[in-house]
This record gives sequence, structure tokens and C-alpha cells, in this order.
Amino acid sequence: MTASTVVKPPPKIRVAVASKDKGLTNEHFGHAREFLIYEVDTHQAQLLENRPVKPYCHGPEGGPGDLSENIAALSDCTAVLVAKIGALPESRLQEAGIEVVQVYNTIETAVLDFYSQWVEKSIQSIERQDNPD
Repeated sequence: MTASTVVKPPPKIRVAVASKDKGLTNEHFGHAREFLIYEVDTHQAQLLENRPVKPYCHGPEGGPGDLSENIAALSDCTAVLVAKIGALPESRLQEAGIEVVQVYNTIETAVLDFYSQWVEKSIQSIERQDNPD
């Protein structure tokens, strides 16, 4: 970095969380009836809204619901944090540009940890672009 380089703070991002009790990331993606949408930056995770969805898995047979509707509902999010997720929904979310993180922790810790890792990956990506070998 040169003396004239301006360092901007990392941007705020939105992260969706699947939670049974609004305290932990403890819900399976397919069972979620809502996603908690957080705006996250370096210092805080702020709950913006509870976004209702139809559960992707219905009943004991686990038949698929409309996955595309749930993915569309999360389209403004950088990532979704879940306790568990099946291979198909994980793949479809990734294809839509939404990172999937399986984690069981308090929401605030999980979201802030994800943000820290996301910023680090973003910095590494920029450095690789600036210094292709």
C-alpha cells in the first residue's frame, strides 16, 4: 500500500439466520418458517426483519416444498447460517451466490464470526487480483 492509498471500511452485508428460538443458529434450512435477516458490519449485527418462508421440507416424509421461493426470499443476503442443510438446497443457494454456513452458536457470535471471515476472504481476493503471479 502506498501513502496515497485510501482504506475504506468493509461494507455492511445482510446475513440470513435460521433459528428456532431467535437466540441460536439452531434450525435446519428445510424446517425454517422464517429467516432472521441481520445487517452486519465490523462492530455489530443488527436484526432488520423476520422474513417468513414456507418450510422446504414438509412433514415426516420430508417432501420438498418450493425451494426457489425460499432462495428468492434470501436473494439480498450474502450468506445463510443454518444448523443443517441438505445437499440440493445448499447447491442451489451457492448457485444463487448465497454462501451457506452450517454452524451452531449464538446468533451474534455466528454472524460476527462469519463477517470477519468474509472480510478476510474479500481482502485475500483483492490482493490476488492486484498481484497475479
